[in-house]
Amino acid sequence: MGNIPRKLRCYITFLFFVSAIVLYLLFINNSYFDLQFLITFILLSIIAESLPIPLPNEGAVSVGFAISLASIIIGGPLTGALVTAFGFLFRIVKLPGRGYIHLLNTPIYKTIFNVSQMIIVIGLAGIVYTKTGGIVGSGGFITVPIPILSAVLVYIILNTIIIANLMSILSGQNFIKMWIKNIKDLVPNAIAVGALGLIIALAYFKLGAFAVVIFFGPLLLARHSYKLYMDMKHVYMETIQALTNAMEAKDAYTSGHAERVGKYAVKLARALNLSDRRIENIKNAAILHDIGKIGIDDQILRKPGKLTYEEYEKIKKHPSIGAEILKEVNFLKEVSSIVRHHHERYDGKGYPDGLKEDEIPVEAAILAIADVYDAMTSDRPYRKALTKEVALSEIEKNAGTQFNPEFAKMFVKVMRNEGEKEMLTNVN
Repeated sequence: MGNIPRKLRCYITFLFFVSAIVLYLLFINNSYFDLQFLITFILLSIIAESLPIPLPNEGAVSVGFAISLASIIIGGPLTGALVTAFGFLFRIVKLPGRGYIHLLNTPIYKTIFNVSQMIIVIGLAGIVYTKTGGIVGSGGFITVPIPILSAVLVYIILNTIIIANLMSILSGQNFIKMWIKNIKDLVPNAIAVGALGLIIALAYFKLGAFAVVIFFGPLLLARHSYKLYMDMKHVYMETIQALTNAMEAKDAYTSGHAERVGKYAVKLARALNLSDRRIENIKNAAILHDIGKIGIDDQILRKPGKLTYEEYEKIKKHPSIGAEILKEVNFLKEVSSIVRHHHERYDGKGYPDGLKEDEIPVEAAILAIADVYDAMTSDRPYRKALTKEVALSEIEKNAGTQFNPEFAKMFVKVMRNEGEKEMLTNVN
């Protein structure tokens, strides 16, 4: 752990010692141990952690907590902690562009962090389950909901605190904000996967360990079907991205424009605390916002001088052309509206529909600022790029006319703060 920041090294060391204490307490208070059950559920945990379910926001979730909760109910807190720890320790996950991640090619500090976190979270959740009257080793647990709810609550709180603190250390962002975001992300997943854990425990008590293994078959099939859908969606996005890149390649002055616009728009969206789904839509819209230019004559797009009235009218059609292309794709319907309205103005003088103020979708208003900012800070055939400060001053000047004033103010604040951080980094 010598190459990682000192603060992170201290944090991981602290978690390691806490997990050792928790494990010791679990051992000395353990009164039930079934080796056959332990091995069976460790294997199930390894499978669950090795086959995470991909999410649209490029993250992933596993059903590992279902196995952990079932292990606590069937075998007690120590069993739950060991099942979860070994599941993480021996998982094998394939990551795009990185190959397989497993124990032998994972940095030791990440392994220590993951295993320590799981022992603490599941171990303490198990202790709370038993201390609040939870029944271990019997199907009667289902009649006593308070211990189950308490265990799930402890799991959510501890997990989010540990992860939020890690992210705060790595990014320097406010811990409370990171924690609230993690809470929002984890609660629905913990409830859904926790319910699955109860079903697994019931299946074990009614039909035995074999029933749990059989139950895993349909679960893996459902995961495979969803992964195929996500892969197809990813291929479709890659195809459209390639089309966008090909279009940008025709004009050296717009090369990389969509990627930069996406980066700026996501920064603003996060500063405005938009949901992950809306941020994902903005990211996709940024990639695709100029796709409608495929229907515009190349001579107009490449014209170095001022456009005629007729030429400008043709250019103004690209948002509606792009929206028409995208609305035919089911998962891009929300994105099509953002693309259609990214040239609307707050004062109603934009196009294609002349929307104003709150009539303009929030995502489109965000994209409009990012689009104009990148256009101003990039070279064009008819002028050199403006400096960052001049461009931000223009955004300030046009707040309330061209741009949503609240969004414009936040964008300027975000970009200037980012500049200050870069300066401090360079000085240090």
